[in-house]
Amino acid sequence: AAYDTLTVATEPTTWSPELAAAGALDEVVVQAAGGAADVSGGLQRIRPADLGRIPSPDVAGDLAVYLQTLPGVVTVGDRGGGLFVRGGTPSQNLVLVDGAPIFQPFHVVGFFSAFSEDMVGAADFYAGGFGARYTGRVSSVLDVTLREGSTERLQAAGTAGPFVVSAQGEGPLVRGTSSWIASARTSVVEPLADAIGQDVPLQFSDALVKVSTASAASRCSAMGLTTYDRGRLDADSDDAFEWRNLVVGGRCISAPSGLDGRIDVAASVSHLDSGIGPADDFLRGEGRERSSRLTEGRFSSELTRSLGRVRLRTGVRASLIVTAFRLGDGTSTREDGDFLLGGAAHTELDLTFGPLELTPGVALSLKPFDDAFVLEPRIRASLKPSGVRGPEISAAAGLYRQSLVGLIDERDAASPFIAWTGPPADFDAQKAVHLLAGVTTPLGAGVRVGAEAYARRIDGLPVPIWSARTQFTLIPTEARSTSYGADARVEVQRGPLYVYTAYAYAMTEYTSLRGPFLVRGGSPFDAYHPAHDRRHQIQTAVQLTLGEVEIGGRWQFGTGLPYTRPYGFDVVVPPFGLPEVTTSPGFPRVVFEQPFNGRLPAYHRLDLSAGTALAVGKADLDVRVGAVNTYNRDNVFYYDVFRGRRVNQLPLVPYVSARLRTR
Repeated sequence: AAYDTLTVATEPTTWSPELAAAGALDEVVVQAAGGAADVSGGLQRIRPADLGRIPSPDVAGDLAVYLQTLPGVVTVGDRGGGLFVRGGTPSQNLVLVDGAPIFQPFHVVGFFSAFSEDMVGAADFYAGGFGARYTGRVSSVLDVTLREGSTERLQAAGTAGPFVVSAQGEGPLVRGTSSWIASARTSVVEPLADAIGQDVPLQFSDALVKVSTASAASRCSAMGLTTYDRGRLDADSDDAFEWRNLVVGGRCISAPSGLDGRIDVAASVSHLDSGIGPADDFLRGEGRERSSRLTEGRFSSELTRSLGRVRLRTGVRASLIVTAFRLGDGTSTREDGDFLLGGAAHTELDLTFGPLELTPGVALSLKPFDDAFVLEPRIRASLKPSGVRGPEISAAAGLYRQSLVGLIDERDAASPFIAWTGPPADFDAQKAVHLLAGVTTPLGAGVRVGAEAYARRIDGLPVPIWSARTQFTLIPTEARSTSYGADARVEVQRGPLYVYTAYAYAMTEYTSLRGPFLVRGGSPFDAYHPAHDRRHQIQTAVQLTLGEVEIGGRWQFGTGLPYTRPYGFDVVVPPFGLPEVTTSPGFPRVVFEQPFNGRLPAYHRLDLSAGTALAVGKADLDVRVGAVNTYNRDNVFYYDVFRGRRVNQLPLVPYVSARLRTR
């Protein structure tokens, strides 16, 4: 393979590549510059090659594993399927796939998401400070573009390993102009564990298909994506859960003749169905104690034009969200739902003043139920005094709003269940302020470093009141989330060696705005650090290529997450339907101290892998061996206060994975 670099400036650029020899080209790939140390105003551009640098128990990398290496991203364990970004919660993250939202794309086993390396064309991850084109969320944005299939030849691949088996195919519909690509994966964790006498009640799967067509002035695609997760986070737990996503969408990007710009139109329908309940009944399909359903229909259109040295982006978005939930505790049930009619318009300008680039913008978003619009001004800035790959100073700031609410039980951050609804009665939308600034610079010889500091505040956060009885509740109080932190990154690329190290410091605190979260014994609890408040975090990834062998390693460290220590236990006697006091005097209850007044032990883990590719006839066989948690660290997943025991994350797990793919 041959490589060349084209630097695109603001002036028109012509590039005429010269071929070293005549013959058929395999493919031409246009790829944006990027890297783990290149963060600009909260934006991390992710390339497919980046995903394969992080050890994963599958042959291909996954977006979930890569995101967990980024500073400011916190997970509560290797199970659960949620990302907490710079103090925000999973329900405050906007995840788009080819312009369509998906609400719970991360699988219950933390190494996997709906986006494997083989299916991702590119991804933009905003840890904060995102521009006006993204509305409806107050924490972060993950904008994923799926890869298109080959328009020239048919290709297929199959993968087998101890975590997943998968199949993938792609090829032309009309040679040279249209193509298809499809993949399907299912986990084998549960059956393999059963075969060796272990109980690992976790199952997940996903399937994706995309059809694309292109002409001289346009490119259109349609895609369908489904995911399914179910099981128990703890083999001894009485509760089981499941969730499933279904996303169908289409997108067209065109550059009409005579228009110095492009038009981007997308339409989609996204559905999420989740639930949790007693394991014996739930896994037989006999009902759920708690369930939540969410469906969103969305249409968006954006026009991008060049007006001299100014680039204009303007667009509109319309959506209808329908939510329904059912909450029960064995004695009573509550059902409710909402219709949220959403809409937004945005305008952004790309302004260039020599080495300074400014992107001011404003979003005009609809307030549900009020028939009113509110302004969300935002600005992003970048200063590159020495050119594209030289030092960069960046900053971003903005106002953000979110009407859709995802309520979680703050006492149990390990639970994947989210009750989706509209703003509770007497609540306005969540409102956030983001401020961040950073710098990246090369140090020569393939070394690049970056650092960023941020502060954010989210008002109108509905937090369930801590009731004396430990049950999921939708009775909220209004809270303010305050987060600030800083991170530093170092990336080294020298020939066959790649090294990435990141450190992050963060603080998140919830403060009540409508009275205390709970009053017990005359002591009001009006502030606490939530269960995802991780103070210090270190990530290190290494990849070394020795001939045909690729060796990789990843070490993680994180200080302990908060948890609530029990104060004691008592028995509740119900006011009606008295139990048989000789056999059951009442219902046992855990009495808590102040919320999250303890810290779990520090977390650290080493993952190692080695792989190579072998020629097998007209196919390639990729083989990878490795181990998760190589030195078998006992990391805490959560502490079960009801049984007085700790539940650990994965122990040492060696693995062998293989993929056979046609050339």
